[in-house]
Amino acid sequence: MRIIINAISANTSGIVTYTYNLIEHIGREDIEAIIYVPRTFNADLFDSPNMTVKKVPVKRFYGPIHRFLWEQVFWRKIVKESGADVLYSSANYGVLYPPIEQVLLVQGEIYLNPVYRDKVLPTLPRSERFSAFLRRNLMLFSARHSRTTIFPSEVALQSALNYGPDIAPTSVVNYLGVGDRFAATDIRRGWREDGQLELLYVSVFYPHKDPVTLAEATRLLNDQGLKTRSRITMEPQDFEPWPSSHGELQALQSERYADCVDVGRIEHRQLTGTLKSYDAFVFPSMAETFGFPMVEAMRAGIPLIVSDIPIHREICGDAALYFEMSNPEDLAARLKDLDQDPDLREALIVRAKKRAVNEFSWEKHIASLHASLSPVIKPKPVRVLINALHARTGGGVTYLRNMLPLLAKDPMLDVHLCAHEDQQDVLPQNIKNIQYHLLNFERGYWKVLIREQFELPRLARKLKADITFSPANYGPIFAPNTVIMLRNAVSVGFFERRPIKLAYWALLFIATLVSLFACKRAIAVSNYASRVGSGFLWNWSKSKVSVIPHGVDKRFCVDENVERDGNMLLAVSDIYVQKNFKNLLLAVSELISKYPSIRLKIAGRPIDLDYLQDLEAIVKEKKLSNHVEFLGGVEADDLIKLYQQCGLFVFPSTVETFGNPLVEAMACGAPIVSSSAAAMPEVLGDAGLYFDPNDIGDIRDTISKLLTDDDLRNSISQLAVKRSYEFSWGKTEAKTKRAFQV
Repeated sequence: MRIIINAISANTSGIVTYTYNLIEHIGREDIEAIIYVPRTFNADLFDSPNMTVKKVPVKRFYGPIHRFLWEQVFWRKIVKESGADVLYSSANYGVLYPPIEQVLLVQGEIYLNPVYRDKVLPTLPRSERFSAFLRRNLMLFSARHSRTTIFPSEVALQSALNYGPDIAPTSVVNYLGVGDRFAATDIRRGWREDGQLELLYVSVFYPHKDPVTLAEATRLLNDQGLKTRSRITMEPQDFEPWPSSHGELQALQSERYADCVDVGRIEHRQLTGTLKSYDAFVFPSMAETFGFPMVEAMRAGIPLIVSDIPIHREICGDAALYFEMSNPEDLAARLKDLDQDPDLREALIVRAKKRAVNEFSWEKHIASLHASLSPVIKPKPVRVLINALHARTGGGVTYLRNMLPLLAKDPMLDVHLCAHEDQQDVLPQNIKNIQYHLLNFERGYWKVLIREQFELPRLARKLKADITFSPANYGPIFAPNTVIMLRNAVSVGFFERRPIKLAYWALLFIATLVSLFACKRAIAVSNYASRVGSGFLWNWSKSKVSVIPHGVDKRFCVDENVERDGNMLLAVSDIYVQKNFKNLLLAVSELISKYPSIRLKIAGRPIDLDYLQDLEAIVKEKKLSNHVEFLGGVEADDLIKLYQQCGLFVFPSTVETFGNPLVEAMACGAPIVSSSAAAMPEVLGDAGLYFDPNDIGDIRDTISKLLTDDDLRNSISQLAVKRSYEFSWGKTEAKTKRAFQV
């Protein structure tokens, strides 16, 4: 394989770190590479027979537009004449209509980051906002002309997809690495060994870096009697390109911080020793794409305290303390917690070293990069056999109806679907690029299980399938590269009392554990589904489980022309015991004295007929026939209207792994009250009010609270719509295909 690498923007910050490590590690691979670097880059440090380092044949670039135009004309010619098989553009922008296949690395997607967009960009001059607009779109244009686009974190990818969801099918996440020279040693500073707390913040200045928060927290600690000093590795010249940020430089250089804050660069090569001479590493940045300094500090074994933003949570996990963004008081409080708790300090160090070694190595990054580059030269579609035998009702059918058309559009997937003949009415038919394999046998729970274990592996081997995907808790054990989906609420068994039903859930749980043990990969629709589905195997299995929520059909949306009926309560779910409609009915019976006009509509098929009879008995006993209506199964178009019309959507379930109706109701802007159990808080977030599903009085009072407060209902409705944007089938498809890389 011969590649040509565009690293001509490796002038400062993380891209320099990345380029040095790329040269060092890719030179060890069986790859012939030519890398172009800027004239300021010190290429004399490297000597590899596989890697040729060349200086870019232009003295300087006058901004991103100049660089982009140069790449489209002159760089294109260099690439074409290089004889390379693939072009690797390692810094955000690439060649449009490239002469050879292109892989793009988006390192600096900061202009796509929602925190940067909302908190930082509005404070910058109009010229910078326009520049951000251009950079953002140039990046998206580049991604659309690349075979594969690599992002250094899931947060970075999701930020890009919010602007360009169409790039999802060709986008992947590949964490960056940290060099072994940062490895922790026992030779390091003792905590406050000279009586002073020494803090370090490593970063070049940009408007989102927020150094003043650390400076102010340092002053606060000194005022509170904890002698503290901070080092911030920024230079005055770093602030020059940002006129609106000159006030931050003036603050850092003011008398207020003169005796407790030092400002000045530390060369990257010196950081390995420098990190060991500080007590803690602080990273108050408001937005990042990855955060090299954090990972280097984790590897070096120094306690981390970082701002509480999504990217820091993704990178640091449980290996850092978090403080409220731009809040020096909260930062000072967390530093005092760290000072007073040596066990916490040691725990953070141990977790950080382990996480850095396991998740962020250059060997792992280069291996994933190699995997991204190789298919570009010899692309081969992945053959996926989807086991749909269990998809007859509910979420399984919803999942396949939405996912099959999306998977079929990907030219890198060869999709085959195995189902029973009696499923033709519920599953989508005749989708182009999907081959159907219909089985014909007498149905029955055990018959399906047995056929699944024998017919599916045989079919998979006949087709030479690369992946056998069962969107259910269990699947064929002996099929090649099995992937299962943890979506059934096996914890229902804790609520069930009927022996036959209890036996069913017990068998489901056993089948789930066996399939989880045998599979190559598992997908969970929520963190809750991952925990309850894997049971006592959770600690062992979580490394093979990817949490991928379901999406929501775009037809579920707000209709401003539809007026909501304030007296209409809506509940949507097939009727099972765990759906908790009994307690909902009892709560409604207590509400009608205060709200005589309310009506509860329950949309869902009566699957559990015994439980339905119990519900009908309550309706009769409590004289609710004028207030409760069982609608049965409702088609999607009619269901959308119900979501749009209801004054309140109620979700009383005791056990759910996801809850599709919650997301559908959110997308339609329904005010929501929900059970606080299982996965509901994870899915709904702050977009609804919660009640204890086992407390009839709490259900009653929570519903009453929304019925009497128009402003609260409107507020929750708006939050629900905003929250629903996090769930799309496009995102589900993109993450699912990454899970197929077993």
